Amino acid sequence: MKKPFFKRSPGFHFLVFSMLLITFSSCNKRPNQIGADIQPNKGLIQLQYTDTIHLTAYSVKEDSVRTDHTEANLLGSMKDPVFGTTVAGFYTQVRLSTSTHDFGVNPSLDSLVLQLVYSGYYGDTNTMQTLRVYELLDSISIDSLYYSNQQKPVGTTDFANYSFLPRPKSPFIFDGDTLSAMIRVRLNDVSPELGNKLLAATTDDLASNNAFLDYFYGLYVTADAVSQGGAISYFNLPINLSRMTIYYSNDAEDSLRYEFFITSTEARYNTYTHLDYAGADETFRDQVVNGNTALGDDKFYLQAMSGLKARILFPGLEEIKQNAGNKKIVVNEAKLLITSTSPDTLLYLAPSQLALVSNNNDGTYSILDDQIEGEAYFGGKLRTGSNNYQFRINRYVQSLLSNDSIAEDPGLLLFIQGSSARANRLIINGINPSVDTLTRLQLQLNYSLVNE
Repeated sequence: MKKPFFKRSPGFHFLVFSMLLITFSSCNKRPNQIGADIQPNKGLIQLQYTDTIHLTAYSVKEDSVRTDHTEANLLGSMKDPVFGTTVAGFYTQVRLSTSTHDFGVNPSLDSLVLQLVYSGYYGDTNTMQTLRVYELLDSISIDSLYYSNQQKPVGTTDFANYSFLPRPKSPFIFDGDTLSAMIRVRLNDVSPELGNKLLAATTDDLASNNAFLDYFYGLYVTADAVSQGGAISYFNLPINLSRMTIYYSNDAEDSLRYEFFITSTEARYNTYTHLDYAGADETFRDQVVNGNTALGDDKFYLQAMSGLKARILFPGLEEIKQNAGNKKIVVNEAKLLITSTSPDTLLYLAPSQLALVSNNNDGTYSILDDQIEGEAYFGGKLRTGSNNYQFRINRYVQSLLSNDSIAEDPGLLLFIQGSSARANRLIINGINPSVDTLTRLQLQLNYSLVNE
């Protein structure tokens, strides 16, 4: 039998016991005393954590959002059981597909068709919608800024009066071809006036696109308010399939057609109305319309399409500052946790990302220094597993704790990212939700107190 590699001396067990005792003593050192044995007393660091800081949060109405040059143009109406009724429409120019076109001698209108290609939707597509199309009576410009509340004069004739069920996922069959999901609206059934105006354009009017835009300003497309359900449809206008087509004949030929395109070089913008939230939930109206901000402690709201943003303030940080006394406060990590009141539904999907900015208190806002660190650091994306959003706002909280008066800070503004061309809405738990099992709005703060 082999002998042990080493022989245990009588003091071996005492040595092992002593080492374990030292290790055990080290592991049980209190976290807020870490570093005390290597620093003088005046440099003692105390580590702190809290998620019970008092916050103030409530919803406020947006005045307007900029809606020119958006990735999609929105159309339709929906009646949300909480937010009430919304109507979306848009203004757009159309351009010549060729220059120096000539409609010939005695052109005669067969039909005028507006074709719009879907790119998405939000809400209930099983509700009938009624679409309206009017002639725009004032020019719009690709070089101008347009906002969701800007109205332009239009003609009195609705050339569409078209009722339909949105089918944004169903291919469209036309002349035996399978095309992208779209709607095709005849603009001559109610009146031939618009088609005849286009055919009456002279060769000078058709000599260039600029000349044509001076002759025909464009279209206003909108929808009637629905009484229940409803959806907002997204349309991708600057692609070849979104267009207006005129079918005609003249003395020389039959079965002629000409395309008017909608491209990225045409001016277009969205308009939104929420009808003053007349049909919204009463608790919602009390907070949003009547200004009862205390209701935000239970829940508050975000809405795209120039609807609602939220104001968030951090008055509870004053207590942290006072309790620190003469010690310096160093923020290690500050996370704002924002949780929806319920999981996504098929009709009202939660937005994929929220935006958080500094409130300038004059109707404008600024990007937070924390956002400069990048999206991976800053956050804001929907965490689908936990149905919440997180923002890391270390620098912002540090600046508040370093200021003379936290009460004078105008706080942060929270809104839905891309709200100028999205229809999402969101209901968020406040700091004291009425259902106590819900995850509340909270600031999770890790910080250190350092003797200066």
